[in-house]
This record gives sequence, C-alpha cells and structure tokens, in this order.
Amino acid sequence: MKNPLTPLVPVLVPALLVSAASGAVVIDSINNGDGMSEISLNINIDGSGAVTTGSPWFALSGSITEAGAFGGTIGVTFDAAKNLSTLTSTLGDELEEGYFDRDDNGYMGVQVDPNSGGIGANASNHEGVTIALDELTGIDPSVGVRILSINIQNVGRVGTDPVNESFTVVNLLTRDSLTFIPVEQSLSAGSFDVSSLNLYLTGGGSGALAAIVSGDVGGFRIDGLTLETFAVPEPSVTLLGGLGFFGLLRRRRA
Repeated sequence: MKNPLTPLVPVLVPALLVSAASGAVVIDSINNGDGMSEISLNINIDGSGAVTTGSPWFALSGSITEAGAFGGTIGVTFDAAKNLSTLTSTLGDELEEGYFDRDDNGYMGVQVDPNSGGIGANASNHEGVTIALDELTGIDPSVGVRILSINIQNVGRVGTDPVNESFTVVNLLTRDSLTFIPVEQSLSAGSFDVSSLNLYLTGGGSGALAAIVSGDVGGFRIDGLTLETFAVPEPSVTLLGGLGFFGLLRRRRA
C-alpha cells in the first residue's frame, strides 16, 4: 500500500470546450464559529441574475448573467475532514470527519490538530475540506455551474510559513488535481485559479465536486470561492463540428 503521506503530484488537465464565462459570484466566509462538520449556503438567483443568500456564514458579490439560471438556486456545502486520502485512485476522499475552526475573519480551518485550527498534516492524516454543489434547482440543464477559483489565506507568507507549504485541489469526479506551493511558485494568498480542473455540474445535478487537501506541512485556511455560469455546448453541435473537421482532413489526403 502506498504511504498515505506520499507527496501529491499535479496532473495536467485537458481543456473543456465551453463558451465564454457569462456571470460570476464570489462567496466570502464571514463570522467566526467552531464545531460544525458542514457549512452550507444557498445562492438564490432572481429573475435578473442578482444573487442573495440567507446564510449568516457567507457574503456574496457579483451576479449571474446566464438566463437559463435566472430564478434558480445554487447550493454549496463545505465539509471539514480530519483526514483525506492521498492515494491516486481515491485522491480527496474523506477518511475521517473533521470539524471547522473559524478565526476572527471567518476563514475556515479544521479544529485543533496539527496546526491550531489551520489546515495541515501530521504523521497520520492530511486535513482538508470538500466542496459539494448540492442543489442546482430551477437551472436549465444547458447551463453549467463551475468553480473558477478558491480563496486561500494564511499561506505562502515569507518568514512565517514553511517554504514548502502546499495544498492540492482535486476534481472528485475525475481525480485530476493541481498542487500549489505558493512560495516556490511566486504565488501569494488570495484566489487560486482552478479553472483548468473543470469543476462543474449542470443544472439539476448535485454532488461532491472538489477537495482541498493539505500538503505535508503548513496551516492554511479557506476564505471562499468564485463560481461562474456558462452555456454548455450542445452535443450535436460539437459532434457535427468534429465530423466536419475529419471530413476536411480526408479530402486533403485524397
């Protein structure tokens, strides 16, 4: 069996054929409070694309412009894990439930061990958080909802954090992943681009979508994420385009 602390390796991800982004919403974690294993919110979209939430734990900014999502609801759940798998075939799966530790800024960590509320690792576990889109109701199946970026704080601080502090973001549907080492990659705390992982579901879908797994050292926290909506290409259009391309190749070879 592979050592559970084997370093996570970034995987190259193929691009998804979609149209340009047509609306984005930023979710920011607010208010402190400990002890919850899951924290959820509903993003309610009105008939013009404005967004609201009744959650006391999150604030929203931005809007939706994809008409097929107007009047719909996007449910988002953050789930704390004391231990997430680092094995290739089960990368990001929760092995042991955790509980949130939220600091004075509202940033989300995992309680107590090993980094006093930050998300880290010790000899027997890799802490982390999974993200589910658990309610895409009233949204047309031709509309996709995708995670564009994840806001990570308390990471990559020169002189404060370890040089090799890292975290890995996993697509739980494909097991593709991206590993970030902020100091070595000249990155800083803030929104980390995960668009290449294609973390999306279409209207009517639901389920666990992404995991954020700690590297071997560190103690970062999660502030929130950015979602976008987009028009999903019709399979028939994509297929016809492909057939036309191969037909052109055949004519050139003739």
